[in-house]
Amino acid sequence: MLYLNPAGLSPFHPDIQKEVSRTLAAFSRVLYSEAGVKLYRETFQQARETIARWLELTDPQRLAFVSNTTTACSLILSRINWKTGDTVLTTTHENATILYEIDSLRTRGVQVLSLDPDAAPGFLPAFEHLLNKHSVRAIVISHVSHLDGRIFPLPAIQALARTHRVLFMVDGAQAVGHIPVSFRQLQPDAYFFPGHKWCAGPMGTGALILGKEFVRTFANPDETQDLRKPDQPGWMGFELGTHNIGLIAGLAKACSLKHQEGLQSPVLDSIREEWKTCLKRYEGVRILEWDGPQAPGILSFHRLDETTAQVMQTTAVPQELPCNTFSNPSEPSKLSIRLSWAPATPLSDIRQALACFSSPENG
Repeated sequence: MLYLNPAGLSPFHPDIQKEVSRTLAAFSRVLYSEAGVKLYRETFQQARETIARWLELTDPQRLAFVSNTTTACSLILSRINWKTGDTVLTTTHENATILYEIDSLRTRGVQVLSLDPDAAPGFLPAFEHLLNKHSVRAIVISHVSHLDGRIFPLPAIQALARTHRVLFMVDGAQAVGHIPVSFRQLQPDAYFFPGHKWCAGPMGTGALILGKEFVRTFANPDETQDLRKPDQPGWMGFELGTHNIGLIAGLAKACSLKHQEGLQSPVLDSIREEWKTCLKRYEGVRILEWDGPQAPGILSFHRLDETTAQVMQTTAVPQELPCNTFSNPSEPSKLSIRLSWAPATPLSDIRQALACFSSPENG
């Protein structure tokens, strides 16, 4: 199988699987005895510190573990005391599950504005125009678009959010483990990402990084009472229930490996350029890009005509070449295809997939 969808689910690293098994075996011998509770707490704290070092987060206590990004988004939205007339500003490039969580706020009288990043007169001017025109309470936006890999200008959006005193929340599902992410300059109110995509960690894991002010204001569901103790860690009140200790240890191991090995962006980008060169041979193909930066491990394109459609039916759709197909918000009538690859994707697989698109019978 030629696998071109780590943006959906990365292949499992054997060292991570071993770490999960080792940790579960150690915990099963003590469970929730005094020794077990100690092991549980130490494992989670070590995991927080490991991930914080990698992401340059100065306070590991502001990192809460979650099962996935949708859960994280639902949790942070539920903590806000929304009022009728509040507005959430987002984009049409958000994941469908995130958009569902945002749209559910409409029942509470919240207006939702979804900006098309391709709309004139340009993304940032259009973004600022909406902030000036509406009573925006929160911005929810991806760091990297899951549709076409565009990297949104978070520093500029963060500056706008601060100027307009708006909550700033970021879905980092396609960013962490894929492009450099540092919380030295980036300081959103909430940033969440899963373990199973570019981190190449276990399914059912993820992290929610919380801003200091967000923790202070929204750590408790009832905002009228501040029940937090001054020395209480930021993750308490957001890390709900008991988590699988083995999976959390596996996530920490995955992040540690990413930290040690680096993101290998030049390798990913060189593969992307090869794909672009290959796809440009088809007159009916339009590569989806914008005039800003692009993530190196994603390339998306439209199939525009019957000839191109036939090519795609013989390559990207069959089971032997798993990738992602979607309807682009800007041109919903056209089927789009997203290819993605990781540094661990065998070069032989990349070349074989390229050959599928380049072979004479497909031309």
